[in-house]
Amino acid sequence: MGLFSKKEKQHRKPPPPPPTATRDDLDVARRVVQDFLSVVGIDARMRITALEVSRAGGGPANIEAAMRNGFETGDTGIDRPWHWLAAVCREARAAGDVALIAAVALFTNIWDTELRHKIQMADTTDMMLAAPPHGVTSEVYSLAVLALPGPFPNETVVSNATGSVTIRAVQMKCAIDVLDAGDSFSPEVRAAAQRLLDGR
Repeated sequence: MGLFSKKEKQHRKPPPPPPTATRDDLDVARRVVQDFLSVVGIDARMRITALEVSRAGGGPANIEAAMRNGFETGDTGIDRPWHWLAAVCREARAAGDVALIAAVALFTNIWDTELRHKIQMADTTDMMLAAPPHGVTSEVYSLAVLALPGPFPNETVVSNATGSVTIRAVQMKCAIDVLDAGDSFSPEVRAAAQRLLDGR
């Protein structure tokens, strides 16, 4: 039934279209993602650089804006930066920018595997970024596996206090995660992941 549901639907605006990316976005994404990756393990800096990613990707300005978006359109906009990063990966693949795809895949993997279960509401409010939606992780990992035929053993994605991460290391991590997820990925992606691991 719901006495107010029809009225609410009539007054809702349509949600904004999914974000896209152009070649200009590649440099912006590279900068904000690398800023985050370079401070992994330093909590205060991670929060600041995560907010930079959110702003670059069109995330809401603050929690009040997110709540207003949710009321007006049904979409808070918190996930928008993740969809922007997926669009960046698609554009980077077209441009042959494998280093950027690897950097975004590493950024996504850190949030998906290390931060997902640690993020509280207060953290989301600070960073305006939550854990990535499953659809985004699937797309980014798929693009990484398909677009990183490698090998790239010596090309560094990021160096920070915890050490250097190479394209090769990201390539292998994405391939392992794809195969561990089983049927969540297409046969084409799983086959590409298996080829990567077989060629180790």
